[in-house]
Amino acid sequence: MEQRIEYIKAAPPVTISTISLMGIPLNEWVFICTIVYTVLLTIFLLRDKLIFPWLERKRVAAEANNGD
Repeated sequence: MEQRIEYIKAAPPVTISTISLMGIPLNEWVFICTIVYTVLLTIFLLRDKLIFPWLERKRVAAEANNGD
């Protein structure tokens, strides 16, 4: 149990060191993650506000046409 705690404590510095060894500084990783996060938020917003309502209107219209 104590060994797991030590691994957890060591994880952040090891992660930063590994990322730095890959040749990309930490500030650039934060920039990349921010861009990915912004793109994902935009996709989900468009999906929830545009695509789902459009599909629902289309479904309701199809049901109305089938009922006639």
